[in-house]
Amino acid sequence: MKISIDEDVVAKCKTSDNKTLNIGEVLVCMMLKMGYNIYDIIDDLLFKGVLIRDNNTPDKLLIFTKYSRLVETIILRSDKSVPKEEELTELTLKLQALFPQGSKRDDAGIPKWSWRGNKTDIIKRLQKFFKLYGNFPHEDIIRAATNYVNKYKYDNKGMRILPYFIYKEIDGGKSDLATELEMLDVEEPVNSQNFDTGTLL
Repeated sequence: MKISIDEDVVAKCKTSDNKTLNIGEVLVCMMLKMGYNIYDIIDDLLFKGVLIRDNNTPDKLLIFTKYSRLVETIILRSDKSVPKEEELTELTLKLQALFPQGSKRDDAGIPKWSWRGNKTDIIKRLQKFFKLYGNFPHEDIIRAATNYVNKYKYDNKGMRILPYFIYKEIDGGKSDLATELEMLDVEEPVNSQNFDTGTLL
């Protein structure tokens, strides 16, 4: 089974008496339609150590990082519009070569973050980027990244590391790569689709 949900479609669809659902409610209703008992599933996930209750907010559930990444991988691999890992290896290596070697220093001057990140993480972030923004040509991505790095040629203090340049999850999600691509004279991306960034943890 393959399930695809467009958040814009969710917002536009209504019942005969003009009622709507948000994407979370749609997902819950889908589980019920498929015969799953939501309460049993939550209990099982807590027992298996996939979820944990927030000590500060008892009704709030948190998902452990490794399972969050597993769900993310399943979502990305299930989407045929997202390039496979092996298709992004060359692009990843080219992007890494554009960024400085070594580590970015924190405010105290201590080396903390690798400028180039690791290959596995970069590939995953590129997949997220394509999922969220569409499939831009690799040549345009290289041009956009080159333009970004050149801005910090003489002082890279404010420059993001490569993983965060591609996509940063916190603060509602941000992509400097998307911003740089907008400044290029490029065509609209193919297979562009709306996607709830909240599902990419």
